[in-house]
Amino acid sequence: MNIFAFAGAVLGTTCLSLALLVAMNRKTTLHRIWALFNLSVAIWGIGAFFIGISTTPSSAIVSWKLAHVGGIFIPVCFFHTICVFCEIDTKRKRAIQFAYLQGFFFLFMNFTDFFITKVRFAFNSLYYNQAAGACYPVFFMIWVGLVIWGHYELITYYKKSSGIKRHQSIYFFIGMLLGFAGGSTNFFPMFGIDIYPFGNFTIPIYCLISTYAILRYRLMDINLVFRKSMVYSLSAGIITSLFVVIVLTMTKFVSNVAGSSSFAITTLAALTIAVLFNPLKNKIQSFIDKSFYKGRYDYYPTIRKISRELVTIFDLDDLFKYVGKTILQTLGLNSIYLLRAVPGSGYEIVYHQSHNNDHDNTGKENVGEEDEGMNIKMTSELIEFYKKSEDVLVKDELPGLEKNLGRGIIERIKQDLLPFNGEVVVPVFNDKKLTLLLVLGEKVSGDMYTNEDINLLGIVSTQLAVSIRNAMLYKDKMHSERLASIGMMSATFAHEVRNPLTSLKTFAQLMPEKYNDEEFRVSFSKIVEGEIERIDGLINDLLDFSTERKSSRSNNFNLVSLVDETVEYVKGKLDFERKNITIEKNYGASVIEMSGDATNLKQAFVNLITNGCQAMYGEGLLKVQINPNGENVDVAITDTGEGIHPDDIAKIFDPFVTTKEMGIGLGLAISKRIVEDHKGSIKVKSRLSQGTTFTISLPVQN
Repeated sequence: MNIFAFAGAVLGTTCLSLALLVAMNRKTTLHRIWALFNLSVAIWGIGAFFIGISTTPSSAIVSWKLAHVGGIFIPVCFFHTICVFCEIDTKRKRAIQFAYLQGFFFLFMNFTDFFITKVRFAFNSLYYNQAAGACYPVFFMIWVGLVIWGHYELITYYKKSSGIKRHQSIYFFIGMLLGFAGGSTNFFPMFGIDIYPFGNFTIPIYCLISTYAILRYRLMDINLVFRKSMVYSLSAGIITSLFVVIVLTMTKFVSNVAGSSSFAITTLAALTIAVLFNPLKNKIQSFIDKSFYKGRYDYYPTIRKISRELVTIFDLDDLFKYVGKTILQTLGLNSIYLLRAVPGSGYEIVYHQSHNNDHDNTGKENVGEEDEGMNIKMTSELIEFYKKSEDVLVKDELPGLEKNLGRGIIERIKQDLLPFNGEVVVPVFNDKKLTLLLVLGEKVSGDMYTNEDINLLGIVSTQLAVSIRNAMLYKDKMHSERLASIGMMSATFAHEVRNPLTSLKTFAQLMPEKYNDEEFRVSFSKIVEGEIERIDGLINDLLDFSTERKSSRSNNFNLVSLVDETVEYVKGKLDFERKNITIEKNYGASVIEMSGDATNLKQAFVNLITNGCQAMYGEGLLKVQINPNGENVDVAITDTGEGIHPDDIAKIFDPFVTTKEMGIGLGLAISKRIVEDHKGSIKVKSRLSQGTTFTISLPVQN
């Protein structure tokens, strides 16, 4: 058996198997036509096998006629397949009819003496057909014309398609180009060009590639195919070269010195290569990715990054914003929608962002007018689908589910996705309930979603489900703590108000008896005024803390002057000289211009300085320092009081927490919020019996 016969046997066996595979597994028009195409190629291959083993011209002619039964219909089925695949079969109906008519005409001619009439012994191995007469050249020109026309339609379709169809078309084009380039070599010897038809070996490859493109809905990324091919080809080439160099070097030097056998040297070289292969492959992979695929995301680092961030976010709106923005940017999407389950209603948009719009809409109240009414009902087919499945849904893969779901359900699912231009749906389940839907649009590049993308989205879905549950538990915890705070506030506030009211009540009871006592009246007036101010202060603190709205006041001011005025104000109010409190000022600049709410900031400094003085119980040193620190400025307030116990540091800024005999514990909580409203931070350091330092850090420009 010669090479031509062997190639024919391989081709016939491969394509016949593919024809049976396609025919048994798929029932669409495209798959039926592709099965016929593979059958045509298989008949050509079987005929080629018999041509290769023919020993007489007459038997060779019969074999050539058998081969052409398939060869005649190869371009016909190819053209028909392309028209159906590109969805132009209706538009090209007459062209398809012509292709089949000429095919049956030449099939009829194939059984006459006007098509294949003589052969010649070529390549010292087989009898080759001669394109004698006028009939065969006409057949050849139509054959070539249909192949070129089909490739042209495929290129046109590729340019305007997107997603999986775009990816299928590139697989199809590469496979077909490779196959027909190899198959066309069979015609050269027929027209007197003695080039051996080695191209028969490429035909099974293109049939495999194209069949893969048709049968698989979630295709392997063509870039991934090239990347892996390049990696393993380069690795194999370098390793082989290295192996030869090691063997030659060791044979030349080691055998002379140690007298080792060639088998031992080869074994040692093989072990060396085995150790080096993986590190070398990884280095080459890294080099290829950096050189040719800079725009691609790294799968595992991306998962690690998302995992780290998700466990730190406890606000649902922030969670939705992070996930939506990250997926949009990582996969390069045109749009993304997040829809959350609303009991008794359906699924409503809680986040939306588009590629051409940097502004994102997070939270139901911030959803734009264009998104209003875009929800998914509980009774929709998409939600019904997720009652039976938890998988990521790819719109392009829906035809593959037609057998299980039915065409009507598939069309209704597509209608559910239409308002969102959705291509992929990622479900998020909590306690087996569909909590959230991520509806992803097309990629900006027009590429399809790869296996790598789908796996990433599946992992994100699982991690997002855990994060949503954590956020809800955290919200419940905050609600419980808030209720506890309200209870604590009620008790504390009642206690603080009761004391001055008791004093007022006592004086009111004594008033009728001692009204004529001038000393009593003067004392009464002072005490009543003081107690009323005390109650008024408690109420103001409570109101300041309860308001969640940021101040809208903003003015330019000198921070150094503001701090200095505050120190002098507290100094006069608390009578430092009488209490033996010393102040040490250390301002690193005379002027630090800022903008913000100067009144609120002054209140924050008053609270901190007052706390420091009260912590020293009558005497000590109070240090106030201002230190410019790059884009920020630090204001440090240090006292020499008793310090704060380490167990209390963590909750020192919590509302209604106080270690003083008087007050309701809102001063530090209010100060912290004022500072954070100015995009600043406040830190505390304390050592028992040595004192405490509060450091406020503010950005210079607010």
